[in-house]
Amino acid sequence: CMVYQEQVMQIVRDLAGYSMGRSDLVRRAMAKKKHEVMAQEKEYFIHGKVEADGAVSVPGAVRNGVPEAIANQLFEEMTAFASYAFNKPHAAGYAVVALQTAWLKLHYPAEFMAAMMNSFAGNAGKVAFYIQYLRRRNIPVLPPDVNMSGEKFTVDRGGGAAAVRFGLNAVKNAGHNAIAAIVKEARENGPYRDLNDFINRAASDQVTKRVVESLIKAGALDALPGSRAQKLAVYEQIMDGAAKRRKNTVEGQISLFDSLMGDGAAALEIPPTPLPDVPDLPPRQLLALEKEMTGVYITGHPLDEYREELGRLEVNTRFLESLAEEREDKGVSLDGTRATMGGIVVEKKVKATRKGDMMAFVTLEDFYGSTEALIFPKVYERYRNLLEPDSLVLLHGRLSIREDDDPRIIPETVTPLRHGALEEPLMPPPPPPGSEAPPVGKLYLKAADEAARDRALSILALTPGPISVTFVMADTGKAFRAPERYWVSERVDLAALKALLGEGSVVMK
Repeated sequence: CMVYQEQVMQIVRDLAGYSMGRSDLVRRAMAKKKHEVMAQEKEYFIHGKVEADGAVSVPGAVRNGVPEAIANQLFEEMTAFASYAFNKPHAAGYAVVALQTAWLKLHYPAEFMAAMMNSFAGNAGKVAFYIQYLRRRNIPVLPPDVNMSGEKFTVDRGGGAAAVRFGLNAVKNAGHNAIAAIVKEARENGPYRDLNDFINRAASDQVTKRVVESLIKAGALDALPGSRAQKLAVYEQIMDGAAKRRKNTVEGQISLFDSLMGDGAAALEIPPTPLPDVPDLPPRQLLALEKEMTGVYITGHPLDEYREELGRLEVNTRFLESLAEEREDKGVSLDGTRATMGGIVVEKKVKATRKGDMMAFVTLEDFYGSTEALIFPKVYERYRNLLEPDSLVLLHGRLSIREDDDPRIIPETVTPLRHGALEEPLMPPPPPPGSEAPPVGKLYLKAADEAARDRALSILALTPGPISVTFVMADTGKAFRAPERYWVSERVDLAALKALLGEGSVVMK
């Protein structure tokens, strides 16, 4: 039973008479999937290698008494194994690190996850996934705070239990110099008391109006008195006053009033600007501001009310992301699998097809990230009103899992996301397997290779219909019927297919 790469090296040495150096060449060729090298080494392993002068440099397994069928089987097993095998020191090193990190994660989960989130600080999808992970384990996730946060994710034990606190670098427009100035001032001269105090102490060439606005929107000043709406309404006025005072107190400039009144700084201190009496923003809008400034929802999520319903769905953005990361290891393609996804529509881009019909590319977001949904014309025409930004929806359709594209969903039906929606029948329900109407025609396409086939599929997808599509691959000679979602109507763009594949490679019957 092969466990390490060194065992592959041992097998080719013991059975086929390889030298130490040549056995390592085989290991490297296997690990890097060098097919031409592997084909040549397979011949050497089974039958050996004889030099031009007649000298046997590699005896080969057959010459050493191993039956050819067994030698061939062994080489195939070694090839499959070596694709994912480690060498022994590498595996041992990984085992040590795995045990160390497992211990840290068990005994210091908040510290471990803060470090993990710092390593993915620029990846909003990963950070969103870890936020949900922490909440499921009852570890609080706290928003950025000008008094409590550092630059990166940290552990906050102010409330007793360990919590993960967002760093100020998660806030859009807040650069390193601005953050360093804010943190240094709070650490050296005490916490900021209110918005006036924060601006008068922190505002500078680095901490600009744009930075302060972003901090307010992200919730980094929520711990100071007043609502976000009040702070957004007045921060510019306070900053203008602070800038004017700094200008008047530049070193070497003493006003007439300063000289007349002695301690001018104390005598001319301007009273703080009061917060205006304005209503706070709705909770949904507050969350939207957090998302705009940090890339993720922190204090809540628009889908929180439907967490139980969405948790029952087998497919979410995290699942699709794992497919993208591990597609080579799955062994089974999920392309075309029926699925339901739920979430909030965050973006919609409408595009006209060559026939003038409208289709859409919709970005659907759930607790873990976002996924693109491709909405074909017939579906878009029927459900366009449900696909506006901020709509909460369930998309029922098929997965599109292609080697060169990010996984996405192609909806056939769209329903509003509401309590009990998963128990309601779809209108119209998807046809049961085997009940689809038979094709009314056939389209035959000859593709030079997989790249040409995939480009042809993108053309076919624009005109769904009842005409079946069969591909013949010129490079392998194999024929296969395309999945039903690529069947076409009579409006299919034959001219585009002929331009892509060649005049004689497109036949409609």
